[in-house]
Amino acid sequence: MKIIVQRVSSAKVSINNETHASIKKGILAYVCFEIDDKDEVIDKFIHKIGSFSIFRGENDEMSLNLKNVEGELLIISQFTLAAVTEKGNKPSFHRALDSKNANYLYNLLIQRLSDSPIRFQSGVFGADMDIQSINEGPVTFLFEL
Repeated sequence: MKIIVQRVSSAKVSINNETHASIKKGILAYVCFEIDDKDEVIDKFIHKIGSFSIFRGENDEMSLNLKNVEGELLIISQFTLAAVTEKGNKPSFHRALDSKNANYLYNLLIQRLSDSPIRFQSGVFGADMDIQSINEGPVTFLFEL
């Protein structure tokens, strides 16, 4: 699983020119499932995203996490994170999990987040989405779980 995480002041996802979901202060996370991913990666992600120190605390250091700041999470599925770009001028997506299994894991992620204390919103798997965000910092991290 690859995840791009951005600390945001706000973010929203629109589908067909209508706002589908939006958050205020929090984390925008683009998630991609790869061919070897299993259900266990979901719990690793939820633990990491809830406890990772990404927000400013004392002395302007990154010492606070999503729970500490009562922030929100916006989850967006993004299979292009699995792209292999080292050779040639066209990306290869052979590392991406097939759509059926990736959709299953995405829905499992949404279900398990619903059972967690993390406040979240999500995009729609496989939809053509427009994402707007204000990256605070900017702060961006890449996680590979």
